[in-house]
Amino acid sequence: MRLSRLQEENRQLRDRLGKHDLVGSSPAMTKLLAQVERVAASETRVCILGETGTGKELVARAIHEKSGRHENAFVTLNCAAVPAELIESELFGHEKARSRERQPNT
Repeated sequence: MRLSRLQEENRQLRDRLGKHDLVGSSPAMTKLLAQVERVAASETRVCILGETGTGKELVARAIHEKSGRHENAFVTLNCAAVPAELIESELFGHEKARSRERQPNT
């Protein structure tokens, strides 16, 4: 019952938040929407670049919602807030280097 209540609460919160859709009919927006469709249908990785306030997260959300992974969580990461030395391990994980064990001389 607890899981059922949590799922219902999650659904209600998602409905209350609504969708953050990309809108517009300019040639640039039409081109962007076509690119979103094309990328969402593939399994490729995407790097979205742009200045602050240009809607990079909206584009990422649109790709996610149209992709085969739309049932999974959408996670955002503000790369500017992560020190450059840590960004690789934040994105791809970190594995400690294995120390080489010395083999006994025989």
